[in-house]
Amino acid sequence: MTKTKFISFVILMALGTTLTAQKKMPSNRKFQTTFFHPIGTNGIKSIDYTNDFSFNMLLGVNGGVNKMEIGGLVNYNKGDVNGFQLSGIANLNHGNSTGAFISGVCNILNKDSKGFQLAGVSNINCKNSEGVMISGVANISKQNATGFQLAVANINNGNFKGTQLGVFNLAKTLNGTQLGVLNIVDSIGKGTPIGLFSIVKNGYYAIEISTSEVINANLTYKMGVEHFYTIFTTGYTRYKNEDVLKYGLGLGSLFSLGKKNQIALEAESSQLVYNNDWNKLNLLNTIKTNYHFRLNQKLSLVAGPTFNAYITEKKTGNKYGTINVPYTIYNHESSKNKLFMWIGFNAGISLRL
Repeated sequence: MTKTKFISFVILMALGTTLTAQKKMPSNRKFQTTFFHPIGTNGIKSIDYTNDFSFNMLLGVNGGVNKMEIGGLVNYNKGDVNGFQLSGIANLNHGNSTGAFISGVCNILNKDSKGFQLAGVSNINCKNSEGVMISGVANISKQNATGFQLAVANINNGNFKGTQLGVFNLAKTLNGTQLGVLNIVDSIGKGTPIGLFSIVKNGYYAIEISTSEVINANLTYKMGVEHFYTIFTTGYTRYKNEDVLKYGLGLGSLFSLGKKNQIALEAESSQLVYNNDWNKLNLLNTIKTNYHFRLNQKLSLVAGPTFNAYITEKKTGNKYGTINVPYTIYNHESSKNKLFMWIGFNAGISLRL
């Protein structure tokens, strides 16, 4: 029998025990131990008892826990669990769960939960959850969740308040912070998604075309929310009759100054590719303070000063640099690279999508 089939078997056996048990309030006992349900001190009626302390060698099926439960493979409880619960494979709780829940594979909590959850693969909460959830693959909350979540994927079908840290984060309503590669939010309360890609319903999406003193043509795409968005930028210019391509990333915030006026604070870092040479460091870093004048709901004129720090290992002839730096307020040359700093200006047009 494979590991997957064995896990399915013990879970189905536990659920079958629940369906056949009588519907009555479980009695309390101080202690129970089980080898493999129903081989244990509470026998075939183990689901009728809530235990202060519960120890299960393989599969334990009980009415609930008041203080502590430890199981080799699976702990299953029909009622509430309070305290500490540890299992080699799974903790399966049908009632409310409060305390610390640690399992090698998964914690599945069918009703409201509060406390600390740690699982090798997944934490699954079917009702409201509150506290810390850490897993190797996924934290799943089917209703509202509050607290801290850490996993490859954090998935909340309800409202989330707190911090999600993962490669993929999903929340219906966000009041807090998401930090990941891909964040998806249905609506923003008092929240901020921070990631490479942040997809927010009714969020901020814009395309900007601009020019500056060193890059003739820039095309920028912005996504996220107005108070924090990701910038993807590319550009083109010429230097000494050769092509210079620009590609980079950045972050920005857009602040409203009235119905037609906004200010954007942005920081970008872009690699410059000169004459098809992709290897050497050739980095243009820019901080922008752009004024946005809204012509209508979609279109804005954009202009503002920039602070530029250009560091390059690339030489053309015997001089460092592959762009026409107009002047410098500071520069420093080492044996391997050169740094240029100057104040510049950029202007363009922004289209909100």
